[in-house]
Amino acid sequence: MPRSHVVITGMGVVSSIGIGCDPFFESLLDKRSGITSLANRTDGGPKPDTVKEPPGLWIGGPILDFDARQYVKPRKAMKVMCREIQTAFAASQIAVDSAGLGDQLPASVDGPLKPSKVGAVFGSEMFFGPPSEMEDTMRACFLEDGSFDARRFGTVAMKQVMPLWMLKYLPNMPACHVGIALNAQGPNNSVLMGDISAQAATIEAISYLERGLAELVITGGTGTRISTTRLNYRGDMPIPDLVEPVEMSSRPHDPTSRGVVGGEGAASLVLESASHADRRGVEPIVRIVSYANRFVPSQGMQRSLRSSDASNRTRGSADAIRGAIETALEDAEISAKQVGLVVSHGTGDPSCDAAEREAIEAVELSAPLVATIAALGHTGAGCGAIDLVTGALALAKGVAPPTLYHDNIAPRANFLREPASLRGDYVLCLSHSSEGNASAIVLGSG
Repeated sequence: MPRSHVVITGMGVVSSIGIGCDPFFESLLDKRSGITSLANRTDGGPKPDTVKEPPGLWIGGPILDFDARQYVKPRKAMKVMCREIQTAFAASQIAVDSAGLGDQLPASVDGPLKPSKVGAVFGSEMFFGPPSEMEDTMRACFLEDGSFDARRFGTVAMKQVMPLWMLKYLPNMPACHVGIALNAQGPNNSVLMGDISAQAATIEAISYLERGLAELVITGGTGTRISTTRLNYRGDMPIPDLVEPVEMSSRPHDPTSRGVVGGEGAASLVLESASHADRRGVEPIVRIVSYANRFVPSQGMQRSLRSSDASNRTRGSADAIRGAIETALEDAEISAKQVGLVVSHGTGDPSCDAAEREAIEAVELSAPLVATIAALGHTGAGCGAIDLVTGALALAKGVAPPTLYHDNIAPRANFLREPASLRGDYVLCLSHSSEGNASAIVLGSG
């Protein structure tokens, strides 16, 4: 029998191509791109004003003109919310409203949703503040001869740094802020597993419902790859080439792609059991039919080698991706031929993309693929949640979205150039990391 009886009843997304599910999905169908020069960003982040090299580093998918004040209440809470927390909070509020819970949350002991039965778990990552926040403190640590005295830092920081500064950047704060706002006193957790963080958090949320620890869980993911620190430290994500037009620079499954374009974004899901949704009198958007996590270390992990060289093919694990897909399909009791759409985690990294294609070929998946990173850039821990929203909307609307791409495309990457009717009752959503983590979630019609 299917592994899960959990349904999605609400969703929210905050992205560079749309805020809210309908604007986001319409942009996917219209093949709009959020990729642009970071000179156009409006969030106060770094721009290529003086340092312009390498040019591929200075493109990304920023969310333009996002105003968190429309979603965060009380507004004073924004003082302890970095950008990623703000987008996660906004996505959760949109999801709660779409689930018809606006008048039932915050939870109350006298209301239909008890505080102890509402949970929150988010896929997250390390959040980094801009170096400018520490600039004055660091300057005060220099001696007259120009040397830096680290012993001064603690004393100076106590006087100059906002006492609650650290709360703005703790990775558990998206789940914390959402939980406080909704008076969710049930399970509260944060999952930091790189690219698969959001899907791992979703699986964690399912376990809360199945074990009776909660009746309703808000889950999702948030992240960025275009903050100051992320631009300086890319780990093993190779830097992309700048192509013309710039909107087409993010190129998942393109054999000529040299790297990963950064982006930012968040998405949130309201999960509950099918029976609980029925008692609430709401129609599920989709069912979560099955799921699987697998870890098989990549060659880089096996060799203790971490490389951002595009020509180095040690990133990603086809075995892990294949194992996650096979287990998810088996638990769903469906064959690969019954999958109508695969939401790909193609990033533009030639090594990780090749691993995904190898796994897809091995399990004989012939369904079309859609890669949201082509339009959004890599949104860090937000990727998996955005892709789950994409898969759910495709099922709910019966439409498989196209993917932005040039003429170059790998033979096994079955992208659509235009929207098409969804053939099949199931969508497979993939997430995987360069280290060898992989997850697969099967969604079914509600």
